Amino acid sequence: MFTLVYGKDLGDFPELGNEMFRDRRCQFREALGWDLKVDVHGREIDEYDLMNPLYILLRDGEGHHLGSTRLMPTTGRTMIADHFSDLTDGVEIESPLIWEVTRFFMAEKSSVTRRHAAAIMWAGCEIGLRAGIEFYVGVTASPMVRVFQACGWPAEVIGTREDAEGEISACLWEVNEAQCARLRRRAGLANEDVSLEVYRPDALVARQVALSEQPAGLPQIQGFDLAA
Repeated sequence: MFTLVYGKDLGDFPELGNEMFRDRRCQFREALGWDLKVDVHGREIDEYDLMNPLYILLRDGEGHHLGSTRLMPTTGRTMIADHFSDLTDGVEIESPLIWEVTRFFMAEKSSVTRRHAAAIMWAGCEIGLRAGIEFYVGVTASPMVRVFQACGWPAEVIGTREDAEGEISACLWEVNEAQCARLRRRAGLANEDVSLEVYRPDALVARQVALSEQPAGLPQIQGFDLAA
């Protein structure tokens, strides 16, 4: 059901990774009209994919991508710091206890339901709980705030503004045991034995994550060329 993998190891899942990046293009470039780069293979890949993020990918019984999100520590470069600092009144969000969540989305497939979205949220909350993370921060289209609320993970909005694609909001999501339990119920996983093991895990402890762990330049990943 879940694949949790760091960017440097995404080459071990080439079909799933390519499907995720192409579904991202369909969602963010085509459906939402965001001005994003697409490579010659039809994949939406940005500079933050080159910084060894942790991906949470949800797949169906045949292994196909249903939805995903991308997590990065705020002790390194983040999208909110680089592009949306006005939403935090210029206050830097940099803490080993706060990670950034970006590119959360569900694929445009008939089998996808709200429970699948809640499942990805639960996985992120559970991983955060294990890693000592206390909050996630991220920027989203403002209508998505209601989606998070409906799925069971209400966001604290810390700033909004009008963008070319509409209103966007910077949000905080709290990580705690009660929240994880709520999301697990919303996802219909309360009685399921679900594996959330990170593939080839680094030290998944928030206090040990440092900027030096984020590789500079393009990663050399056998079988999966992000620069192509």
